Amino acid sequence: MGKESYEFIDLSLEKKLKKGLEDRESKIKAIPFKVCSKCGETKLIFKFASDKRNSDKHMGVCRACRSEQSLEYYYEHKEAILIKVEEYRRTHKIDRSIYFQNYQRDHKKQLKKIAKAWYKKNKKAIKKRALEYHENNKEYCQFIRELWRIKNKEKIKKYNREYHLEKADLK
Repeated sequence: MGKESYEFIDLSLEKKLKKGLEDRESKIKAIPFKVCSKCGETKLIFKFASDKRNSDKHMGVCRACRSEQSLEYYYEHKEAILIKVEEYRRTHKIDRSIYFQNYQRDHKKQLKKIAKAWYKKNKKAIKKRALEYHENNKEYCQFIRELWRIKNKEKIKKYNREYHLEKADLK
């Protein structure tokens, strides 16, 4: 007679499964409310940001109060913050440009998709703006067109030759 299938069960695996179930049950039994230490209101736990250091894994101040604190700090220290930001941009200009070039190279498809969606969404406004620009700058646009024709005379001749040859072949 062979051994039954239940005799092959690994006991350490069983202990791990039981511990996992106990952990899940303890999380379910956790209180979904917390009191904000700044405003004193009782709010749902998801209204508090995560913080691994606390026993309940959430900050003591709710997101709304934290946002308010951040804004107050920003407006009190606005000049110093802007100076630091500008200094960082100036000192890390090359690093930032390399980062953005790499990002554009690595995410070309995503950026193209986003740009296409944005263009589709704003197509009317783009066309309206272009028409307004051409109406307000007719002379400049004509000048640019003429300049292009002068610079690309050979290209235009080549195109016209190919076009007329194709047209003649079709007859």
